Amino acid sequence: MKETSNTAPVAEPTVIAEFPCSQTQLRCWILDQLKPGNPALNVAVRWEIRGAFRSSTLEAAFRTVIQRHEALRTRFVEVGGRPCQQVVDQVDFRMSVIDLRNVPADQRDQRILSIGEETARAPFDLSSPYLFRVSLLMVENERGFLLITAHQSCFDGWSIRVLGREVGEIAAALDAGRQPAVPDLPLQYGDFSLWQQEYLNSYGFETEKSFWREQLTGAPYFEVIPDTPRGPVKTSRGNILSVNNPSEFSERIDAAARAHRVSLYSFGAAVVSALLHRYTGHDTVMFGSQVAGRDETDLENLIGVFINNVVLRFDMAGDISFAEHVRLATATVTAALNHHRMPFNKLVELVNPVRDPSRNPLISVNFNLQKAFLEDHQYGGFELLSAPSQSPGVIYDLSFIMIGRPSGWRMSIEYNADLFEKSTIESLLRLWQEAYEAALERPSAPLSSLVIPPREIKALRVETGPATAIELMLAAHPSVGSAVVLVEGDGKRVHAFVTPAPTITEPLDRLPDGLMEYLSRQLSQSAMPGGVSVLLNFPRDASGTIDRTALRIPAPPTILAKAVADRVEPTDVSAPVPAARTDQTKALAAIWAEVLGVPTVAPGDNFFALGGHSLLALRMLSGARSKLGAKADLELLFKQPTFGGFSTALFGEAQPTGTDLEPASANPWSVGACGRTDAPYTLYTLNHPFLYYRLATDLGDTVSVYNANMFHADLTGDLASMSLEEIAGHAVDSMGADILKGPVGVMGLCVNGVLAVEIARQLRERGADLRFTAVIDAWAPGYVKSQPRLRRLRWNSERRVKRVGYFTRKLFSGRISFVDYLREFNFTLALLKHLGLRAGTYSQEEAVNADVTDLLVNAARRYRPPPTNEKSVLLFRSEATHRRARKLLFGWGGAITPDSEVFDLEGWHEDSLNSNSIQALATIVINRFRSDER
Repeated sequence: MKETSNTAPVAEPTVIAEFPCSQTQLRCWILDQLKPGNPALNVAVRWEIRGAFRSSTLEAAFRTVIQRHEALRTRFVEVGGRPCQQVVDQVDFRMSVIDLRNVPADQRDQRILSIGEETARAPFDLSSPYLFRVSLLMVENERGFLLITAHQSCFDGWSIRVLGREVGEIAAALDAGRQPAVPDLPLQYGDFSLWQQEYLNSYGFETEKSFWREQLTGAPYFEVIPDTPRGPVKTSRGNILSVNNPSEFSERIDAAARAHRVSLYSFGAAVVSALLHRYTGHDTVMFGSQVAGRDETDLENLIGVFINNVVLRFDMAGDISFAEHVRLATATVTAALNHHRMPFNKLVELVNPVRDPSRNPLISVNFNLQKAFLEDHQYGGFELLSAPSQSPGVIYDLSFIMIGRPSGWRMSIEYNADLFEKSTIESLLRLWQEAYEAALERPSAPLSSLVIPPREIKALRVETGPATAIELMLAAHPSVGSAVVLVEGDGKRVHAFVTPAPTITEPLDRLPDGLMEYLSRQLSQSAMPGGVSVLLNFPRDASGTIDRTALRIPAPPTILAKAVADRVEPTDVSAPVPAARTDQTKALAAIWAEVLGVPTVAPGDNFFALGGHSLLALRMLSGARSKLGAKADLELLFKQPTFGGFSTALFGEAQPTGTDLEPASANPWSVGACGRTDAPYTLYTLNHPFLYYRLATDLGDTVSVYNANMFHADLTGDLASMSLEEIAGHAVDSMGADILKGPVGVMGLCVNGVLAVEIARQLRERGADLRFTAVIDAWAPGYVKSQPRLRRLRWNSERRVKRVGYFTRKLFSGRISFVDYLREFNFTLALLKHLGLRAGTYSQEEAVNADVTDLLVNAARRYRPPPTNEKSVLLFRSEATHRRARKLLFGWGGAITPDSEVFDLEGWHEDSLNSNSIQALATIVINRFRSDER
């Protein structure tokens, strides 16, 4: 056997472009961070080549393809805790050539398989632009195999087809001495990444979020119980079993799909979901699938990773017929595919499931049905043929794969070999074929007619002993719904987990201390657990049983619970904690607080329970590495998700108190009263303090009016990078305990109206009696930008014309001076400034107001209100806003109820708060405060 190497040069390539990562690339990056060089992220392809071909021509063809497609010249680097993709000018591609012509014929196939497995599993370094490799195995003079391996961050299934067409055509053209007939590429992959980033900030993306939130809320984690217990972390060692169906099978499923008026894919998804329903006995079946993601024709000829995962949830409607199930399953598939633009990692962020390092988030099973990506085709003197590839590694527990080739359909199950026995998958593969037969031959038969033989599963050891007595005591407590006690270290570490009872009335943060005191009255000190953690729900396996392996005992606290402090027996005094370690822990707490957008972090706080997700985790880990030199990775965070456990794993046992963990940053908001402060109702207005004094006067003794503003804040510091949610949180903090003393309302103009919506949401979360949110002239963030360009231009032109007319009438009626009239328009204001006139400069208040507005506008661009159908929002339209806003509800969509009221105000924007509309506005405010008391 002779081999020619494809060693890449050491010279550093030149970066010619930098783009944000697409969402699929970001997911690949996160998975690679968890397990660097993870072979499960490799895409392995095998082609058979027959006829007259030369290795040098094939290598030149691959080089040309790489030069045409920037995705194949891309590397990934971390900037500020976020990965980005960098395109380099060129890569020195080399194709390995392995000569197997002298290997005995009876050993050749096995040798091909072993080389294929080796090349498929070889890891990639994402920081290098060499994420694509090819080996040519020569088995005969005019026959060989091309083994292609690419990283999923730059290559997907559709790319196989593009690559095959271009390599075949370019190689044939080189042999014939002609120009290759390949399509022009008006776009590159980086353009798609930029588009996707813009789309995720658009209003249209909110409809995707609303659908998936409704679809997956309350969905159980579906999985097939493995033959062997899961380990502490997920593995990727895989295998694949396949069966080839005869050609008549293709004709039968085509006919069945036509008869049911569904696609082959929907029919196949119905069969697999029926099989899994019968195999597991669960009424809700969930699995993932992939869509091409190439909605635009300009993307069809590009190599890159456009593929996206969708989650299919099938709620089985009793023992219905196969035909009826096909109909219902098709509706599920159609709905999911109509909302396929939701990137999977964004879906994980949205649903925020319990993280388990031994499982995939949301889905453990996958299904795909497709025609072979490479079309068998003759190119000049040679032919390229699709051939079965090998599994470099698995992401899912089980993957059901159907590939259609000219010879027929090939059914395969790829499985995690650390979880399932080969015999189990052989049986499951037979059952899959039987499920197809049942659907084809007996469509009117009930699903229960698919008989599943009993399956033996290795029994798991169940802990018994003192832990059971503690569980029974906790379960008997009226504030506890259910309880689980874990024992580790030969009984040295005991910890209890509870879920609260539905009837609980006490604050949840007091429950652990109360339960520890309750146990201390019944147990000796030596039998006491180390602590109690409260969870809203327990993680459960496919059978609905509490999954104890998903629970982790938190790091031991520095002091015992206050409730049993008097019962603690003397223990040895531990060694003093070094000051440097304490400083490190405080700094880490500040990083957590900043990334998660919370004011403080306590040792028991769970990163993911505080709203953390994988991308925020990357930012936190980057900060820990750059600021503290800590060797932290995602795997550690998944194993130790609490701050105490994570910091202990990094630095040792030091855990600061809650006071130590508070970030030393002043609240940017100040709150001042616009009149009396002892009225029965309270109205908070946002910024523009002088605009609201007239309203405060008209409200009289009935309403206390406060103004919260940021006019004294440092707008250049941390505040400039805060999200709108964080800014709103600081505003609510500044309001103090007054939010709980009686009915409250919030009012904001323009972008402050957007801020008011978020402040109102947080006020209600903190227990305030929120009566209304008054939003004046505020379009929902992203709505206007989501409109077609011509429509936006028309709207802006209408507004300009209307503005000129309004202020011109105001000038001629004597209600505004000529200089003030000129200051109302950007062009004339700039002219006054250019002439050096005092009127051309902002007053201090105006300048600060403009800076605050700019800061909030930037934050609002990233804000998307949750689709909660909020009933408290009152919309107000000044003369600055077209009447269409009334019909469109200012674009707030699902964030407010469809019957939300819209009130008209006299005056242009700010003028509406100093006009004849003030009395009407005051009347609406008072009536809304009193409405719930009638």
